Amino acid sequence: MEFYYYSYSESLLPTRRCPPWKLLKEVAMKLTAHYLQETITLYLKFGTEEEVAKLQHESFVRGGFIRDLRLHIGRKGRWHYGENKFMELRDETEKAQVDWGAILANCPALERLDLRLVPLESKHLPLLLNAAGKHCLQLDALVLPRREEGNKVVKGKKIETVMKELYEAIEQMYVKGGRGGLKQLTVPTRNEAERHRSITEFLENVMKFCPNVEYLDGPEQVFHGYNGVRCDDKWMMSLDTWEQFSKTCTSLRKFHWAAMPFADPFFSAFGAYPKMQLKELTLTANLLWTWKEYFKHCDHATATAIKNCHGKDAKNIRALFKGCPGLSRLIVEVDSQKYNPTPARLFTLDEYGDKFWGSVVTHCPLLRRLAIRNCSNFEEKTVTFTDVTLFKLAELKYLGLTESNLAVMCTGDGIFDFMRLVIEKNCRTGNTFEIDLRIGGQQGSVPRFYSVVIALLRRLAAVSEKDFGAAARRQKFEVYLANPYKSKLNKQWSGSYMCGQLRPLLERVQKQHPSLKASTHITGQTGDSFSRIDLLTLIWSRDHFGNNLFINGPDDEDYEPPDLNLPRDTINLADYLFR
Repeated sequence: MEFYYYSYSESLLPTRRCPPWKLLKEVAMKLTAHYLQETITLYLKFGTEEEVAKLQHESFVRGGFIRDLRLHIGRKGRWHYGENKFMELRDETEKAQVDWGAILANCPALERLDLRLVPLESKHLPLLLNAAGKHCLQLDALVLPRREEGNKVVKGKKIETVMKELYEAIEQMYVKGGRGGLKQLTVPTRNEAERHRSITEFLENVMKFCPNVEYLDGPEQVFHGYNGVRCDDKWMMSLDTWEQFSKTCTSLRKFHWAAMPFADPFFSAFGAYPKMQLKELTLTANLLWTWKEYFKHCDHATATAIKNCHGKDAKNIRALFKGCPGLSRLIVEVDSQKYNPTPARLFTLDEYGDKFWGSVVTHCPLLRRLAIRNCSNFEEKTVTFTDVTLFKLAELKYLGLTESNLAVMCTGDGIFDFMRLVIEKNCRTGNTFEIDLRIGGQQGSVPRFYSVVIALLRRLAAVSEKDFGAAARRQKFEVYLANPYKSKLNKQWSGSYMCGQLRPLLERVQKQHPSLKASTHITGQTGDSFSRIDLLTLIWSRDHFGNNLFINGPDDEDYEPPDLNLPRDTINLADYLFR
């Protein structure tokens, strides 16, 4: 009870309390037993009669208890890294005769059917959907497979058959299931040769038969965050269709904007109808989006509405936050290599400045975590995120994480004052408050990061631990200030910086704040000189161990700017795999 309810405390009378280890073990064992009983994965790898017989036997023996069914058909995809995202066809499994209706009929309590590892073009997929529409009327979640990697366009009779069976299945679940339709529908891929028609049909069926849908997360399955902000799914629907969807499906809990048109009228339509349950929003402009293709197929009214306010000309992104009053997590994903000042750019980073975050604070008072993520591995651009944004964020009483992988223009004084504001409000929840920022800008030939560090340390050194109040708070600060630039310092300058400013200030801060663990990650240290500072950490958490003021790492002698000889995709993939 104490674990579940924060305000609950076990009585100390009349007997002594004992550690609940035995009880916790029993609870964990029971939960594990329930999971193993209710969850099953069925495999059809080779299409043998023995495999088919095993499928039928497993469903017959365990079907009455199964709530979560996962199917694997075919062989693993050749181009998968880590988690297997799709399966490839195998002739043997395609020849296998499986009575999916009989198998699913044995699972009357099924609530989740996961078909993500069934090949999209397999003959078994439409048969499974047909069987689900007849026998799995209590289903809450249905997950379909994504396209394979590569340049092949998904089109033709096979995908149309899959979508036809899908729409008939969700209609039966809505009409006969008595549960108001699916709560989760994951459809990463439709007919890519007719995007406008296919997405329009899809959303119309969702509005009819899944009006209470909470997770429409197909785009997440085909989003590539490791190699730029690219999404294979593109919702090329009209503005009218989007307005109807935004008005109808207001039960969304999580949404990813990658597949959406990046245009002001679409932001406004989303914000016009509050989605009180929406907790997580990921905002990005898809680099695979083609406006030429979109304007070719959209209606005249939509083309007129977005004419001067789409892509890099979008100016009212903030409007969508009016529809997210309960938002607790916001992720902004950008590609600083492609969002650059060229005529072909899709978006400008300046839109994620102080006004943007001010609107977030105004409309999303329950925000707990916010993150700006740079999906480009090399170039570092600066976003107009300043002290003004920090002071606005201090108003969020539930905020526990502020993270930016893009360089920001905050100052040392601003970061200190932000912490003071948070301490004064003293209404935070959780054990830690994490501030993770990359400090951008140059001062001559030296990154501004170095002066920001000194300014922050000076303010901390000038106040006692008791007067500052960070150590006494239940929610402890963890501050990470990173240097986004690879440039090396002049040895004479770095030696003077170390002896005259950095080391004396760190020692004074440590004396003033005994509970603070401060450390500076440096590279290439020789005596008092060094090549660069990577990171400054300031941690008040009791769980943090180690109290070294300086942590010296190897100098990166082989560092080169981003114009390496390797192909760009190869570099990004290698960085993703080995970072």
